[in-house]
Amino acid sequence: MQRRLLRSRVSALFVLTLLVSVCVQSVPAKVAYADDDVIRIAVIGSITGVYAFGGNEVKNAIELAVEKRGTVLGKKIEFEAADANDASQVISEFERLYAKGFRVFMGTYAPFADFAVQGVVDEYGAILMSAAGWANELTANKIKNYFHWSARVGVFGTRMGEYMPQYAEKYLGVKKENLRVALIWNTNVEYVAIAAREGLKAAGITPVFEEGYPADRKDFTALVANLQSNKIDVLIPCQGSADGVPFRKKMVEMGYAPPMLFAMGLIYDQPDFGALGADVVDGCLVLSYTHPFINRDKARGLADFTESYKAKHGWYPLTHATQTYAATLFMFDMIEKAGAYDVDKIREAIESADVPKGQYPNYWAVKFDDYHRNLGAGDPLVIGQWQKGTLVPVGTDEIKVGEAIIPWDPSKL
Repeated sequence: MQRRLLRSRVSALFVLTLLVSVCVQSVPAKVAYADDDVIRIAVIGSITGVYAFGGNEVKNAIELAVEKRGTVLGKKIEFEAADANDASQVISEFERLYAKGFRVFMGTYAPFADFAVQGVVDEYGAILMSAAGWANELTANKIKNYFHWSARVGVFGTRMGEYMPQYAEKYLGVKKENLRVALIWNTNVEYVAIAAREGLKAAGITPVFEEGYPADRKDFTALVANLQSNKIDVLIPCQGSADGVPFRKKMVEMGYAPPMLFAMGLIYDQPDFGALGADVVDGCLVLSYTHPFINRDKARGLADFTESYKAKHGWYPLTHATQTYAATLFMFDMIEKAGAYDVDKIREAIESADVPKGQYPNYWAVKFDDYHRNLGAGDPLVIGQWQKGTLVPVGTDEIKVGEAIIPWDPSKL
């Protein structure tokens, strides 16, 4: 009966690139909390399918946080990860977990999942902390029991408008009013290009070259030739794996190296980009979340998390795992602060939190605004540069571990 009523409340799904939101109209009565000796925490999202790698990074991070923490309020922590590859599956898994007594949910890598869960948490008396999503729309509405931990794509755009002109003047000797900037994107991630454009506009910069193209495009000869002929100072690409790999390879093949390539995350800070090899990736700059390779002395617990994760899984964690691990530890702290596994008390604890930088492994401060957006997220973002096939944090100053080489010159390594 509960499942039928819940499904009747799902009135609309909207898509933004692959983002799906579930709108809820009415709900059955809230079910009482389970009163036992277990603290329950869950995540719902893709563990298999197209988002599997990111989804497993999130799952792995929560599991490790549970292992490291051990207990909360003197009680054992029960964690469950539910695999769901569309909004309908998310709702089914939410129902199942809710019936088992789960009230605290962590967000995941697949954006449709967080949209679906945030649509039901208020009415059902559950709570969701979105730790790895960056869609602006996740915080478009005031949702009582929804909190957003990480930096949204709009923050990335703002930081691009702030950081890039500083780097251009410092390393290229070109003031922002004279910069020739190119902005390119595939249609699946146009929202990222929009954020970049807005950040540039706020800085008083208008790109001299812009081009969007179908996400399945494979031949980039004409695009690279156009960039060459426009004498670009800074290239800002917004690309995924399918188009970013052939585009970058075509750049190298045609001998095209703009003075500065400054990417907006996406493929440019991921392992599949680094796997292309130093000859292809070296020199590229990229904005990113704080991640395991920032100055470890600045972020409490980062070194232990990074090495423990690698020892357990055989590879270093991604940025999304770092954010999720830190957010999970914070959630445990808020349950302790609340003094009970009670959503209303946990929400109040989170709303009053004011944590300075460096106290969690992702470094950022924690303080939520009226829309439950973490004001500390993205302050700062990391500026990384691929050097010898490794993404080295070269900015910002407070968390960097190396120096940028712009324009790229491998002889300076």
